[in-house]
Amino acid sequence: MKISDTLLLIALAAIWGSSFMFMRATAESFGPIALITTRVGVAALFLGLFLLTKARRKEFINNWRNLAWIGVTNSALPFCLFAYATLSLTGGMVSILNAMTPVLTALIAHLWLKDKMTTLQFIGLAISVSGLLLLIWNKLSFNLESVWPILAGVTAPLFYAFASNGTKKYLQGVTPLTATAGSLFFATLFMLLLLPFFIPDVSQISNTSWLYAVILGLVCTALAYLIFFKLIHNIGPSRAVSVTFLIPIFAFIWGYLVLDEVVTVRMWGATAVILVGMTLVLRILKFDRN
Repeated sequence: MKISDTLLLIALAAIWGSSFMFMRATAESFGPIALITTRVGVAALFLGLFLLTKARRKEFINNWRNLAWIGVTNSALPFCLFAYATLSLTGGMVSILNAMTPVLTALIAHLWLKDKMTTLQFIGLAISVSGLLLLIWNKLSFNLESVWPILAGVTAPLFYAFASNGTKKYLQGVTPLTATAGSLFFATLFMLLLLPFFIPDVSQISNTSWLYAVILGLVCTALAYLIFFKLIHNIGPSRAVSVTFLIPIFAFIWGYLVLDEVVTVRMWGATAVILVGMTLVLRILKFDRN
């Protein structure tokens, strides 16, 4: 992998690591639906300007169906699930759940795109799942109050994985800018359909929360997805989603510095186990026979 792509991965991890902090800080005052509507709406308004050129407008029209479902599965639904999860879980913990994305991406590629996994990759998958169980074991109970946020945090990466493989299969010839702007446009339309049922009390939203929501839209969504779609084109979806290796580290740092979140030994241990499994799934560690 080129040094430039490696640097893009690190920058993307830092940006997306901060997104969990921003969601944690704003989800309660906005509510998950209103927050994500604001997030994708701000991003779509900014990037939509780039669709006004003739070439990109034609590209958008020719691919609108695939852009629509990828916008819903890659932005609207997982963003909402993570925002809901942050109402009960720390940003660091939610970022670890997000770290299951590369494993699920490889699994879906195996089942859907026939990009077959090796025995060693399946072992890595099992190791990563065991790390996830280590993370959430003390949270599991028959109390639905604790189960639903965890379930939301586990389901979101499944949508990411499905969308990443769909991007590779159906948007291979689409420029990253059109893919980003177009998918966010449809994500915004989808969220606007839900918003009338979840309108927040605007008087309870502070100026700081509004600022965080705008940063979520411009930096953590518009800029981040431009980088992400470029990486998918440059190095493929499985390697692109490996950015989630680094996200928990940055999420821990941001949460500790800004929100005074506690990072436990269990969280670091679970992260380490998941990352070991991921290195096998993505074949970063190989044990070839001589």
